[in-house]
Amino acid sequence: MLSPAMIALLRCPNTKQPLRLATEAEKSAHGIPADEEALATEDGSRIYRTVNEMPVLLASAEVVATG
Repeated sequence: MLSPAMIALLRCPNTKQPLRLATEAEKSAHGIPADEEALATEDGSRIYRTVNEMPVLLASAEVVATG
């Protein structure tokens, strides 16, 4: 699990918004299992998965919220 100190340093590569842990509802809406860690932008418009406890902060890997 990512530490709160590490998460506080991370930013979205596109919007530059700070990141936070994604909620279960956000993960579910994008087909990410509830037990998988993911990060979301402050406004929830983008979600990034983690792989082996490492965030994948590539624009090509983001899940953009719609609606």
